[in-house]
Amino acid sequence: MKTKADSTTPDATKIEITELTFKRGTQTIINKLSHEFSGGGVTLLTGPSGCGKTTFLRLLAGLEAPDSGEVTANGRLWSSASQILPPWLRNLDLLFQNDALWPDQTVGNQIAWVRERRKNGNPDWNIEEITAELGINDLLNRYPAGLSGGEARRCQLARVLAGSPSLLLLDEPLSGQDAVTAGKTAQLLAKLLAGKQVTAIVVSHETALFEGFDWQQLYLPNING
Repeated sequence: MKTKADSTTPDATKIEITELTFKRGTQTIINKLSHEFSGGGVTLLTGPSGCGKTTFLRLLAGLEAPDSGEVTANGRLWSSASQILPPWLRNLDLLFQNDALWPDQTVGNQIAWVRERRKNGNPDWNIEEITAELGINDLLNRYPAGLSGGEARRCQLARVLAGSPSLLLLDEPLSGQDAVTAGKTAQLLAKLLAGKQVTAIVVSHETALFEGFDWQQLYLPNING
């Protein structure tokens, strides 16, 4: 897989991970991980099941606290064992692995709500074009209970993209979709993220669909496997 030489752009979120360790009970999930995510770069996060990919995204989002080590963004401390910056102050959005659509609002209303609260200064993607390419225009007036798993996944992705965050964390964005639809979704993500001031980390088991994109790759080993 290709690696970007230097994708740093002004105001893009540069993430530095230093000796990051996370334990759940007596089990160590992530052990002394150090890595730098360049500002404006896209990283495909891979590894076997149970290696901590989802946990790592939650640590970046501020939903989990490390046992040791640090997460910094553009030189600002986000997370340590003694300090956590709340997720809503990080200008990021996380596509959860499980469906997280709000059950009492239509898909269209959810997308509009997120878009209206977009942080100024970030790339404003054409959400109408995104919903069309994701094939969800006919779903905008539906409630989540009326969606299939693949439909809900694409609707949730559109809602996340509507916020135009400076840090985008995507946990299995292609799950629940047939091969053709998953391929189109992968192509859309590649097009949206190319050359934008968005730092993105994408977890996916469908690595073949991302081959050839100008993305970095970070492999997490299963330290308990």
